[in-house]
Amino acid sequence: MRAVHTAQSAIFLIAIVSHLLAGCATWQDAPRLAYQCPHDLRFEARLYQDMALLEGQRGHAVLQRAPDGPAGELRYRDATLLAEFGLGAGQRLTALHYTGIPETVRCERVPLAAGDGTASPLAPVRPAPRDGPKPAPPPPDPDAPVQTNIRLGDGPWPD
Repeated sequence: MRAVHTAQSAIFLIAIVSHLLAGCATWQDAPRLAYQCPHDLRFEARLYQDMALLEGQRGHAVLQRAPDGPAGELRYRDATLLAEFGLGAGQRLTALHYTGIPETVRCERVPLAAGDGTASPLAPVRPAPRDGPKPAPPPPDPDAPVQTNIRLGDGPWPD
């Protein structure tokens, strides 16, 4: 009887672990895409269903998803930048349209270098199948009034 109980526990544990691992696979982050631009400028992008996160030598940008382009280009924008990903025959190009710069900046996708010095292959450009990370809510105001159930005085309870 004890061997049957141990075997059932092991099967149950394996089922839970496999379920948790499958759940983790669905929550993977968007892959990093590396781009090389003229004048030795580089940036990395993570594309999501609703946003794109761009990180470069001069900071980062969070762009909201815009309607896709006529040829299926992925478009993301904010007040100062429109970024179009997946351009060209191999989807290796991107175009950056800045509001303050009249000329379009064209960049080419390059392989990411792995920690062991090897380069990763170029997968097709597509957004991750989930929405992007949301910022943390602002901290509570320490001076805000707090409602409690502490009663002061002998009067009736307020409604």
